[in-house]
Formats: sequence, structure tokens, C-alpha cells
Amino acid sequence: MRWITLGFLFLLFTINYADKSIAGFAAVQISEEFGISPVQWGLVGSSFFVSFVIASVFGSSLVGFFGTKKMLAFMALTWSILQLGAFAITSFPMLIAYRILLGVFEGPFFAVVITHLYKWFPPESRGKATAILNFGSPFGSLVCAPALVYMIQHYGWKVSFASLGILSLVWLIFWVWLGKEHPENSAEEINIVKEKTPVKQKVRFSEISLALVSRIFILTTFVAFTCYWLISWLQVWMPSYLTQALKVSPTQMGYISAIIGLGAGLVTFSISSLSDYLYKKSSSYKKSHVMVIGLSILTGAILFYSITEVHYIAWVTFVLLVVKGLFSSVSALGPAIINRLAADRTALMIGIYTALQTMAGVIAPIVSGSLIQKAGSDIVLGYNYSVLMIVALGVVFSSLFLIIVNPDKLKKKKTTSVDKDSENVVV
Repeated sequence: MRWITLGFLFLLFTINYADKSIAGFAAVQISEEFGISPVQWGLVGSSFFVSFVIASVFGSSLVGFFGTKKMLAFMALTWSILQLGAFAITSFPMLIAYRILLGVFEGPFFAVVITHLYKWFPPESRGKATAILNFGSPFGSLVCAPALVYMIQHYGWKVSFASLGILSLVWLIFWVWLGKEHPENSAEEINIVKEKTPVKQKVRFSEISLALVSRIFILTTFVAFTCYWLISWLQVWMPSYLTQALKVSPTQMGYISAIIGLGAGLVTFSISSLSDYLYKKSSSYKKSHVMVIGLSILTGAILFYSITEVHYIAWVTFVLLVVKGLFSSVSALGPAIINRLAADRTALMIGIYTALQTMAGVIAPIVSGSLIQKAGSDIVLGYNYSVLMIVALGVVFSSLFLIIVNPDKLKKKKTTSVDKDSENVVV
């Protein structure tokens, strides 16, 4: 049943990222319809993440009251209503309002879906399971691109938005019928709940606050922030970059996006599998998570720099594919590091972590739009500026992450605490 559950979560993850990304594929059409400048389009991208950040913290705190199954069902329902309501958008202010509302009801998603996933998979297989889940990101935002672009070109962007609302509704019907809150069938699944889940205890805010100001949390959040800056750039600006700077057709852009999404997902899955292998061999989070994430981000940042010098479409496609896969390693492995800080408050910690990393989604579109507009008629130079911003963030934060973060020291402290209090701790 846990693999069926993972399948459900993967499909919803796909819909979630398609919802986020479809506006980018329709950027040219929407901008022409409403007379939107690059800076204003950056505002459209940022408006989604402003409410997203706030909702991710508030929404994740509700998990304890309603459970993850009901929370996921409610979010799918609201996405359906909003996407089907796209026909009501007739002006730039209404577009902003729509994106803000979508951000409100998508904000808690990552924390809720990760919390639900962790109920079904033990620590030694969570990296791979999370990587499969995260594959819904490129699948939804990039692999589905040809279909979305085709619909936008032939039926208009509003019909395309509404089609995603219908998909959310179909998913919701099957989820209410077949989805389960926690394992209850096989002996293996029951043991995951009994042996791997910590005993629920009242947690003092002081314990949460100490975790939030720890070097592990801060630097893991910074590398995740960098990853989300790239993701935001890919969602908001990559379609325009391919069509305006590299002069590919919208149809070609759709297929290139699909290649990038599929390849990036495979890269991330391979990295996560390597991480799980290293953890089983060493039981060290420094070797299996920190080193893997840090080196992936650093390598990706250096590689990303190359597209400011080489503009051949084949090379750019390859670089975007690999870089997205490398950067996404923190999406697959970062939550496991955060979970170690306060395992008995996974949803809240992941919610705060998600809110902070998605601040990049608020800042990045506007900053990128300003850099692109500042270059004036030299559109390629403007996009190069936006790329260099990501390169700088990647090099700085991955280097600090590699040097400073060591979750294994935290493990020793927790082990001592377990010996004294006879508590089970999720690692």
C-alpha cells in the first residue's frame, strides 16, 4: 500500500508543479493580452510566493488537527476551484489576485506531503522515496510542457489552466476513495509506524526555537533557498529565455522543457540513490547528505555559469537538465536533515523550512526581471545577469554548507538523550 500511496503523492506533486509552471509557458500570451512589462511579469511570479510563504507555516501547523489525508484532499479541492476559475481573469490586478490565492492554498503542500510520506517509509529508504516524489516537480513543470504549450497555443491559456483544475478534481475523487492516513495493512508497514515514529510528546517552543537558530537549519535553508531561486527562474523565466534569447519556437521550447524535466528527474533520483547507499554503508549524514548536497550545488553552479558564454541550444539544454537535477538534490535530501532537528514536529519544521526557502520565489522573479530590463535591448545580456546571480548564490552557500554543517554531531547528542529518556528518535 505504501507504493500506491507514493503513486498518489507523485501525481498530486505533478499537478502542483504544473499549476505553478503553466503561467510561465503562457507568459508571452498573457503579457501581450494585458500589456505587462518584464518587471510586472516578475511581480506576477512573486505574488504567488508572497502568500505561499505565509501559508506554508500556518497550513503546516494544522496537520496535527486535521491529519495529512484531509489536508491533501482540501488543497486538491481548492486548486480545482481556482484553476477552473481562470476564465474570470480579465485584467492584470485580477491575475495578481488569482496568483496570490493559488499561493495560499499551495503553500502548505510540501510540508504536508513530506509528513505523509514519512509515515509510510523508514529512514533508510526516505531519500529514494522523496526523490521519486520530487520527480513530480520536473514531470509537472517541464515534462508536461509540450502538452501544456500545445493547449495554450490552440485553445488559449485559460482553457489550459482549467484543464489542470479538472485533473485535481479527478485526483481528489480517487484519493477520498482509496487514500489512507497511515499504514494499517502489512506487518512491515505497521512496524514503520511502531518502530520508526517517535513517541508523541509535548514539545516546548524553546526546543523548536533552538532548532530554528541552529547552524544546521540555517545553512540547509540557505542551500534550499538557492535551489528554489533556480526553480523560480526556470518556472518564470526559462520559457521566455528559450524563445527570446535563444530564438526557439514555442513548440521547440515545449519539447526542450520536457527533455530538461525528464533528465533532471533522473539525475536527482540517481543522486538520492547514492545518498541512500552511502547512509546504509556509513550511517553518517555528513557523508550521505551534506557532502552529496553540497558538492551537487557547487558543481551545478559552476556548470550553470557556462551558458553565459556558450549559447548553443544543445549545450544550454544539457546544462539546464544537469543543473536542475543537481540543485534538486537538496529538495530530496534536505527535509531528512531538518527532520532530525525536531522529529516529533516534522510538519511544523518542514513548513517553516519551506516558507524560508520559498522566499526565493518572492525575490527571484522581481530581481531577475529587473536585471533583464536593465540590460535594455540586449536581452541575452539581461538573462546572463540573472544566471550569474544564481551562480553566486550556489557557490557561496554550498561552500559554507560543506564546511560547517555536520548532522552527525547532532546524532551523538540525541543518542545521549535517548539513553536517558528511553525515547525513539527518527533519523
